Amino acid sequence: MECYWQAPKGMDLRDLSREKPVRISIAQKGNRETIQHGPQRSEQRETGEGQYSPERQQGNHPGKGQGKSSHRSKRLKRNTEAMQQKIPHQQAPYTYSDTATPIEHRRTHASENPFTGFDFGKSFSASSLLAGHRKIHAEKPFFCCYCGKSFRRSSHLISHERIHTGEKPFNCSDCGKNFRETSALVKHSRIHTGEKPFNCSDCGKNFRHRSDLVKHSRIHTGEKPFYCSDCGKSFHRRSHLISHERIHTGEKPFNCSACGKSFRETSALVKHSRIHTGEKPFNCSACGKSFRERSTLDKHSRIHTGEKPFNCSACGKSFRERSTLDKHSRIHTGEKPFYCSACEKSFRERSTLVRHRRIHTGENSHIGEFTPFNCSDCEKSFRERAGLVRHRRIHTGEKLLSCCDWEKLQ
Repeated sequence: MECYWQAPKGMDLRDLSREKPVRISIAQKGNRETIQHGPQRSEQRETGEGQYSPERQQGNHPGKGQGKSSHRSKRLKRNTEAMQQKIPHQQAPYTYSDTATPIEHRRTHASENPFTGFDFGKSFSASSLLAGHRKIHAEKPFFCCYCGKSFRRSSHLISHERIHTGEKPFNCSDCGKNFRETSALVKHSRIHTGEKPFNCSDCGKNFRHRSDLVKHSRIHTGEKPFYCSDCGKSFHRRSHLISHERIHTGEKPFNCSACGKSFRETSALVKHSRIHTGEKPFNCSACGKSFRERSTLDKHSRIHTGEKPFNCSACGKSFRERSTLDKHSRIHTGEKPFYCSACEKSFRERSTLVRHRRIHTGENSHIGEFTPFNCSDCEKSFRERAGLVRHRRIHTGEKLLSCCDWEKLQ
């Protein structure tokens, strides 16, 4: 027979936090009663005068006789029914699982968290939850047998060990590519589905990965959390900071296998390698001309569209390329950043400095003049490339402007 324990009025449940009473079971065995407090404690008492009985707990003192046991059972039944009536909205007294005591259960209603984490003061309603939380700060019981790295969870260890074993159990059904983790497969699958679930609230642009959205949002907020320790310059992305730091260190880790030239960034190496391979993957849809770099194609396409997006703030003149605007702005500012090391004369453009240096490297006479640009048809040489281009039209018969074009220019 089982009955359920209820704390007397005025008793503080926190005083019993160490006792863990789950339920009281009274098992009758002859003239002895076994009172069990939960799964760990048990007490045995003799039945009779001066010993524990349900009647004595209620203040009743029955006399001795043959019907003593039956009277005790009846009164115990009445006490149980009385306890049921005190519990509102329930037909039977509430029972607890083997792992939850009445005190632990009452803490869920009272929002009581007596167990406090030793590091940051975080509180928990059960000591088992606190023990699990402490593993975050202290324990990493799962060790990698290959490199000795430790982990808090066995699932993290399993994912890590695939780095050593090379196992990639998650397969893409569209292209057959394999991945070590399901999260990587989910991200990859968005390439095939075109799904971009992460949306920028400022401009509406969508992204496949949350990390890309975080990086993009810094454009709107102006946040530049990555700082160069040498010059203090800040960047939106860590990768941009790493590339920038190589300017200070002089590091160029990416080498061309064809000529041995080294570069600070992989993108620069990829562009350079196309010089050796002759690859020109970017094609103009208007004229079919191909280019090694996308930026060169973008500049070229403005010839067909007539777009001139770069405007001079001083005079309003517009240009197709930013570099042309930079050169033009020096007319207004008077800046001449290119200096001749021989005579210290300065120039607005680098090309003008290059032409000027030929005065110092060759004789300033027509006979001994330094002329690096030679015509392949007549072997005539010129000091500037533009002079060679104009001369070549004599051999090719090319006429850039027709009569109608000339009238338009007038």
